[in-house]
This record gives sequence, structure tokens and C-alpha cells, in this order.
Amino acid sequence: MNSAATVACAILDELAAAGVEVVFGLPGVHNLPMWSDHQPHHPKIVGVRHEQAAVYAADGYARATGRLGVAITTTGPGAANAMGAFGEAAVSGSPILLISSDVSQALRSSGPGEAGQPRGILHEMNDQAAMFKVFDAHGVVATNAHTPAEVIAAVRAAIAAAQTTPTSPHYVGVPADVLGLPAEAAAALPELTEQVIAPESHVRLLAQLINASPKTVIWAGGGVVQCGAAGEEAVAALAQRLSAPVVTTYAGRGLLANDPRIMTTPVHEPEIAELIAEADLLLIIGSDADGMNTRNWQMPLPPKVAAIGLGASLERTFACDALVAADLVDTINRCLELVQVDAGEWAYVGIDDAVRARLRLDERTAKPTAFVEAVEQWPSDGVVVCDMAVAGYWVGGYARQPRPRRIQYPVGWGTLGYALPAAIGPASIGIPTLAVCGDGGPMFALGELATIAQHQLPVTLLIVDDGGYGMLRFDQQVFGHPERGVDLFTPDWAKLAESMGFAFIKLADAEALARELSSPPAGPRLVLMSDRFFPPRTTSPRWNEDPA
Repeated sequence: MNSAATVACAILDELAAAGVEVVFGLPGVHNLPMWSDHQPHHPKIVGVRHEQAAVYAADGYARATGRLGVAITTTGPGAANAMGAFGEAAVSGSPILLISSDVSQALRSSGPGEAGQPRGILHEMNDQAAMFKVFDAHGVVATNAHTPAEVIAAVRAAIAAAQTTPTSPHYVGVPADVLGLPAEAAAALPELTEQVIAPESHVRLLAQLINASPKTVIWAGGGVVQCGAAGEEAVAALAQRLSAPVVTTYAGRGLLANDPRIMTTPVHEPEIAELIAEADLLLIIGSDADGMNTRNWQMPLPPKVAAIGLGASLERTFACDALVAADLVDTINRCLELVQVDAGEWAYVGIDDAVRARLRLDERTAKPTAFVEAVEQWPSDGVVVCDMAVAGYWVGGYARQPRPRRIQYPVGWGTLGYALPAAIGPASIGIPTLAVCGDGGPMFALGELATIAQHQLPVTLLIVDDGGYGMLRFDQQVFGHPERGVDLFTPDWAKLAESMGFAFIKLADAEALARELSSPPAGPRLVLMSDRFFPPRTTSPRWNEDPA
């Protein structure tokens, strides 16, 4: 680090040294050194139109790459504007770093009375980091840094944390007058969190439980994805040894893509629910078994449940007969040495195709199933980002993925408006990115169309316009409520696309959509379909339907 550099420059130096390619942000009066001290070797700064979009884009980048996503906001309202997106990243465990300026430390401490008390400085808050500490149960670290050394230490801690599992967001608040100070000598790099090794007794108990369970179903989650190729290989080896089918959470989509044991159908469909219920053991790996994946923990279970994972949330979900809170890969590999199960005969091959065929034949679900199959034509090296919309629910839960990290689905905190700004993240490094939205979600971030156009990002915005909040309309119908507040005025999408420099195409059916998506353009495009889809079983109003 250059000893003459400012703190702002030193932050960007640290990010560059960590391999961060791009950061997302919005300049303000208190954080201008992040732009003015930017050097050619620093990560590219993609300027967005709203602070929430900066964090969504960082989240989208992190989910697509597995690397640290970074957002920069200004003080007070700038930081507060980021809260919705930060919450989604926190609950989903995305490795992001939000760097926000704070008010001048000198101004704050020079007033009468106790130092640090609010005195009317522009954008001032009593404790800006406190907003983000509300997510500390999800592993969030929120720091108010006061000196150049504290700033660099906090940034380095976030960089180190992104290389361990489970991952979670970090927030660092930097007083505006500290950003421009000369950087101090860097503190030593923090050590990576040590691998959590399971006691031998825990591994033996788990192996005994598996050996006593001829029919085991493996439930693989985002924690396996975070472990990279080693995690996927370990789960594949265990599944092969046990002849066990593997179901995945939303975050685990794309794992074991070419393995005959993988189940791509969500656990909400009756065929998969029955498969799990008739097993001897459900083995949860790298998942906190959250409410959205388990129908608020009402899904049928086999006689025994075991889990391998880190984090305290697992203890608050299902009662486990064995819970190993330790490194996934090490635990699985050690368990493999002890497993000698005589696997039962399983008739699970072909379930996915049978469910897909059933959905095609049902007049309620035929059109959305064809839509899902069209979206599956998106190039395998691209990314698909779903919004909280009926079309997004179908794609997020049912589209078959050729690899992990290809699809993003914001069911951590359930933030409507995620897809459009999050798509900026992977697209900013040249990844063709498809944002699957209804007509309501894009309205949260229409300004980001200008961001995409300005940087000529390879984003295809796919809008299924059903004239409002289609899922809420269905909720009202199911609950017997009058349909109020769910029908929306929407813009002339063609004129909007033209005004923002997007190519535009309107399509009438899934066959045409499949052709269009198979060869995405290099620049921005808006694709419009007008339709109303029946929601899938993954949505809560359908959780308790009769399986028949």
C-alpha cells in the first residue's frame, strides 16, 4: 500500500489486491474521495441510480461468482436506502461488503457536551452501523471505524470472511473526514477462520445413523455451493455410496447437474414430498432448512433427520437425531470411511420427468411450464436472476440448471424488485444475464435501466406483464378477499425501452421466447410477454393443497 495514499485509495488498493473486479456505488458529498482517488489498477466503479441497487448489484455479483461483492454509499439516507437489499444479502448469506461514509468525525466531536452526540450535521445519525447490526443473528458484522487503521482492518476482515463458510455481509462506516486522511501502515492481514472439525464421536454417530437407514434422502443447500467443487464432489460421492436421491434448496440449484441421483423438482411437489416421507433418513447438508423451503417446517419427514452444517439456525428448525456443526467437506469425507450401508431399492429415477409431464398436461400449469422450458434455453454460461413474481417463482423453483450459481432467487428475505438491479452485478463482468420479472418489480428500480444502458451491459430484462401484482391477486382470491390494490398502471414498455436505449421485442408464446433466449445480444434488451400464470406449488397459498 502506498504510504502517501488516502484512506479511500487504500480501501480500493485492498479490494484490488483481493481480486475484486468491480464495485457498485453512488457518489455523495461525503464519499467523493472513493471516486477522486480512484486509480487505473483499482476495481471498476459502476455508478448506479439508487443505493439499494448498489447492494443488489453487489449481491448479484457475489452469488454469480462466489467472490466478495462490494457496494459504496454515502452517509445517512444513502446508507438507509441500502437496508432492504442488505437484508436480502444477510438472510441469504451473500458475501458482500457495504462501505458507507459517515458524518465528519471532527464536526461531531467538536460540539458541546459529550462527544458523539447528534448536533445537526447533514445526514447525521447517532449510530449508523446500528441499522445493520439488527442482522447479527445472520452473521453480519457492522463496524463504525474511526481511524485509518480501523478502516483498513475492517475491510480486510470482510475480505477474509468472504473466503470462509458460511459467508455473510459486512458493513463498514467511515467518517467523511477520515476517507481523505493519509493511510496509516497496514495492520497484519487477519487470519482466515479455522476450519471447524467435528469430534470423532459426532462423525461416528452420524455414520451409525446412516448405516441403520437403507433409504436416505440427501438435502443439499447453499452451504454446499459455498464450498465450491470440493463440496459438490463430497455430496456426489456420498450420494453414490448410499444410492441416495439428492434434493436441493433454491440456493442449491445446479448441484450435481449431470448426476442421475439429482432431483430438480422442488420438495413442495407431492412426488418429492412422498419420496422424503417414505425414506428412513433425511440428511440435510449445508442448509438451514428455512421456512420457504420446508413449507414453514410442515413438510412430511421420515422417522430420522440428521444434518451437517454451520450456524445456529439449524437447531431452531427440525429436531435432529444427529447434528454435526462442522466443516461440510471434512465431515462427509470422514463419514464416507465409516459408511457401509446396504442401500435399499429406490424407484426415484424418472420422477422429475414425470412431474414435468404432469405439469404440462394440467391446463392451469401448462403455460408456465412451457415458459420455464423456454427460459432453460438461456446459455449455460449465463446467469438467470428471478424476481418475486409469479414468473420468477416458476423459474426459481422449477428451471433445471446446468451448474451451481447460474440462478438467483431472492427468497432469503423475499425482496420484490431484486432482479433488475441484481442483474447488473454479473453483467458488469460480461456474463450474459437474464432478469425474469413481472410488471411490478422493475418499477422499483427503473432508473437502473439507465445504468445498464450507460455501461452497455449484456442484460435481457424479461417481463411477464399480468397487469399488476399477480401473486397478491391470487392470494386475495384464495383468502376470499376483494381484489384491491393489485391492479397496476404500467408504462408503454416499447417506448420505455426505446427511451433507455434497449432493444425491444414483444412475444406471444413460449416457443418464440425459447428462440429469442437461446442467442442473447451483447447489449441491453427488453423482452415482453403479456400473460397471467397460475402460481406454482412453491408459493405459500398452495402449500396445503390436496396432493391429488
